[in-house]
Amino acid sequence: MVQAQLLTDPFLQFPTEDSVRVVWFTEFAGSQHVLEYGERLQQTAIATTTQLSRVREDGKSRVGKQTEDGQIYQQPVKRDIWRHEAIATGLTPGQRLPYRVTSTRETGESISSQTFTLAPLPPPGTPLKILLTSDHQLMPMTPANLQKVAETVGRVDAVFFAGDLVNHPDRASEWFDDNRGLAFFPVLQGQTRATLTKGGIRATYTGGSLIQHAPLFPAVGNHEIMGRFSMETGVNDQFNEL
Repeated sequence: MVQAQLLTDPFLQFPTEDSVRVVWFTEFAGSQHVLEYGERLQQTAIATTTQLSRVREDGKSRVGKQTEDGQIYQQPVKRDIWRHEAIATGLTPGQRLPYRVTSTRETGESISSQTFTLAPLPPPGTPLKILLTSDHQLMPMTPANLQKVAETVGRVDAVFFAGDLVNHPDRASEWFDDNRGLAFFPVLQGQTRATLTKGGIRATYTGGSLIQHAPLFPAVGNHEIMGRFSMETGVNDQFNEL
C-alpha cells in the first residue's frame, strides 16, 4: 500500500511586517488542513482550501507511466488538485520560527510535512540574499542550477521569479510531478530526481530546498496565460488558441 503524501511541500508567500502565508497542494479535498508554527509548534491556523478548476493531463503530459505522446491520455483529462493557504500571524521581524502543515483525509488519516522555517518581512536595512530566476519551463538544467544555489548560497531570503514558471499552465504535471523530474515545485523544493547525461557521465540532481523557507514572488509571464479552453484539443493547442 502506497502511503499518502502531500502533493507539494509547503511554501511561503506574501510576507507582511507580522505575518506570512503558507501554501501547499494535495490530491484530496480532506476534512481539515492546519498550519502549526512557533518554537514548539504551539500556534495553529486553519487553512482555506480551493479546488483548482482548470488543471488537466493530456497526450503530451509526461506523468506517471506516460513517457511518450498519447500512451495513456488521448484527450485532456481533469485532474483533482486542491490548494491550501494558511496565515501565520503575530510574527516578529528578524525572528525565524519553525512550522509544518498537516492535511487530514476524509478517512481521518493525517499527513504532515517536515518542519521548515518562516519569518515575516525583514526590518529595513537588513542584508538579504535574493534569488532572481525565471523561465524554468521544464528546462533540463534547472534542477542542477537550483541544487547549486542551495549548496553554495544556502538558505535565501526571497525568490523573485520573473515569469514563465512553466510552459503550459493548465497541464498539472508541469507544476507538480513531471516524470522527467523537471516540474516547477519539486525543483524549487529539493524534491526531484532529474538525470543529465553528458560525455558518457550520468548525474542526478534534486533541485534546491528554497521556497519552503523563503517567500516566492512570481510575476506573470506569457507562458502563464492559456488560450481557449477545451476538453477535446490538446493543452499545447489550447495555449496557442486565441
